[in-house]
Amino acid sequence: MSNSLANACDAVLKNDISVEEKAWIEKIEGLREQLRRSSTEISIVDYGAGLPTLGLTPTEMYQGRKVTTTIQELCRTASLPPKWALLLFRLLRQFRPTVCLELGTCLGISTAYQAAALKLNRGGRIVTCEGDESLASLAKQNFERLTLENVLVRVGRFQDVLGEVLREIGHVDFVFMDGHHEEQATLTYFRQMYPYFAANSVLVLDDISWSEGMRRAWDLIVADERTEVSVDLYRAGICTITGSPRERIRIKMPFD
Repeated sequence: MSNSLANACDAVLKNDISVEEKAWIEKIEGLREQLRRSSTEISIVDYGAGLPTLGLTPTEMYQGRKVTTTIQELCRTASLPPKWALLLFRLLRQFRPTVCLELGTCLGISTAYQAAALKLNRGGRIVTCEGDESLASLAKQNFERLTLENVLVRVGRFQDVLGEVLREIGHVDFVFMDGHHEEQATLTYFRQMYPYFAANSVLVLDDISWSEGMRRAWDLIVADERTEVSVDLYRAGICTITGSPRERIRIKMPFD
């Protein structure tokens, strides 16, 4: 498992992509560029997933705060940067999961990278959960533009929809958590998902250095007896869930 993680990280650092992979990446990045130029205003309910400058309290993250912003600002501040999105892409290409789960859709850029990797793997689907209905609607439009039909968008706060989603999909091989950046919420979702992890599942947790609370949450996930290999990339953390003896690796990725 540690070799597979190392291979994925190495491929990102070397920008090692095939012709067919490059075609998908350029397609998604073309969409990102269009979104970055859009001054269209949008009102959303933020649950602490995409606008770090708001400084929402844990209670406000659960309840949400209505804000008005623009698509270009959301794309700039809340969408996963290209190199980090490429890391997700490479992880899916390396591990070849069949059922993926994402918490935090936003405009759908990170989702698109994962869905494209699954298409290139010729199998698999991704369920992505988004708390705000307007963002979910935009993301769906973006998936249609990219002809990514292997994505299912579920609308609702994570605490409201996660249980139902997990029961519907039955098991999960790959999870990307990028929303509700709060210590106890993160740990609650991890514990809620744990019974549904398949053997040799992969969990990617974004923004582990967002706050002291998020760093504590990551440390507790790493310390869990069921976490086998963990890689701390400072911005994001990756771990495999098997229940075997733990191996810990810490790397500062140079593209942050």
